[in-house]
Amino acid sequence: MLALLFMTLTALAQVPVDSTARGSAVAPERQGGPLGLGIAVGAPSGLTGKYWLGSWSAFQFSAGGDSGVVGDLAGTADYVLQFRPFRTGVEEVSVPMHLGGGVNLGGNIDKRTGGRWLIGPRFVAGLSVLFRDLPVGVYVESAPTFYLIENVTWSFDGQIGLRYYL
Repeated sequence: MLALLFMTLTALAQVPVDSTARGSAVAPERQGGPLGLGIAVGAPSGLTGKYWLGSWSAFQFSAGGDSGVVGDLAGTADYVLQFRPFRTGVEEVSVPMHLGGGVNLGGNIDKRTGGRWLIGPRFVAGLSVLFRDLPVGVYVESAPTFYLIENVTWSFDGQIGLRYYL
């Protein structure tokens, strides 16, 4: 079942994207290079980054802490497939969606909690808003996470963020 889902998403991710005259590996959906760095609010709140491998896939990461939790630290790393299931109707704006998986490492350094650390896989889904004439992207995503190390539990994380592409 999981293999069928992965094959379907891979096929959707390869929907043709307009090529660029300058031969860039990244689609002409925005200015800047393949690496985007920025800030995010959510779980975790802090720094975020995305490295496009082409127009259909990327690695993304974030590091920070959960909002409102004293001493909390967290980091995520994901591989995502990008696809474009619809057009916005405005050439200057595109809204690629992403689906993928990765890992979440979270913990707390507050002495009152005993230094608990959790590690587990996560599934991530979201969308970005990219502006053709600007090197920025705004995104929103959600990620159910199943922690397997130190304590078997789960969480439902999410982020809203902004990245500047270098």
